[in-house]
Amino acid sequence: MARDFDQRTIERAAVFLKVADRYSGDEVDVALNAVRGAIEVSLREICAGANAGRSLIEAIDAARSFVRNKA
Repeated sequence: MARDFDQRTIERAAVFLKVADRYSGDEVDVALNAVRGAIEVSLREICAGANAGRSLIEAIDAARSFVRNKA
């Protein structure tokens, strides 16, 4: 079961989005995609289960969708 994001996580995400606004949607999408890939590799290397990191991956995918649609 994924735990809900706490207030600190939400605040950090807001800061990220403010900084990301300085870059194009494509640039942010490329960066988020690289982060997503690195997390997936890390999870595979530690033999994490299929649900491990799922909420993080979903949050990254949501952010990628947001920046692609902002243009």
